[in-house]
Amino acid sequence: MPYRLDLSQPLEDETRRIALEQIARARRALLEAPPVEAIHELRKCCKKIRALLRLVRPALGKRYARENRRFRDLARQVSGRRDEQVLLETFDALLAHYRDEIDRRHYTAIRARLKARRERTLADESGVNGESAVDTPALEAALDEARQAVLGWRLKDAQRDAWQAGLAMTYRRLDDAGETAAEEGSVVALHEWRKRVKYHRYHCELLRSLWKAPLTVRAEEAHRLSDLLGDDHDLAMLAAALDDADMQRISAERRQALGSLVARRRLSLQRSAMPLGTRLAAESPKALSKRFKRYRRALPS
Repeated sequence: MPYRLDLSQPLEDETRRIALEQIARARRALLEAPPVEAIHELRKCCKKIRALLRLVRPALGKRYARENRRFRDLARQVSGRRDEQVLLETFDALLAHYRDEIDRRHYTAIRARLKARRERTLADESGVNGESAVDTPALEAALDEARQAVLGWRLKDAQRDAWQAGLAMTYRRLDDAGETAAEEGSVVALHEWRKRVKYHRYHCELLRSLWKAPLTVRAEEAHRLSDLLGDDHDLAMLAAALDDADMQRISAERRQALGSLVARRRLSLQRSAMPLGTRLAAESPKALSKRFKRYRRALPS
């Protein structure tokens, strides 16, 4: 079923259903997809469950912290391999973006170092015989444990509109994070903003039945903003990698040239992200909360 709450059904039942569906998707990916795709799907499912948890956080009570930590830690178990793959993909995308201005051959040595880093990560995470870089049995066991925990989820306030407080809380944090990112412009602040944008995007997807067309568009725009900020963060990580010890054998001139390309591209991405973020958070948290409540009241009984 879609990643969407059926607001005609008890919220507690719907919350468990969606979490269980995401766990099943992650487990199926581990069994059927290539390792890199499986890791990506697992991490995405964990993010969607954590967004769901935030939507019902006030009603979930003390259980929220434990369950949020569970899915955060589960995703972190496979983060190393994915992060190294992203570095290489980010490098390739950057050179492709500036292909008319540069000679790619000047950066061959840097790419070779990034590829070697990825291969080392794969070797470190592989089994004794090097057969698998993903500990599938351990991840399956963790997902099975998570599934059992989800079956026991209970909401303190099981009323069908208990999501409203979680929506308002998460949107308020999105608003605050956007202001901080605009003021500071730091890698940390921009990354925190991106996380808040992703949660709001998933909340719009979960609540699409309130009014499908505008909430679908809002989710898509939040997705676009998240992608811009994600690309910016990946480039920041690439710039940091240029200072690593294994890069010091590359000429400073080549590293500085690539660093300049990174800085140019990040500036462009941020210039696109800021006005989009301003529009996404144009309403006050109070106004957005009231608007979603009116959408809810307008639904057929």
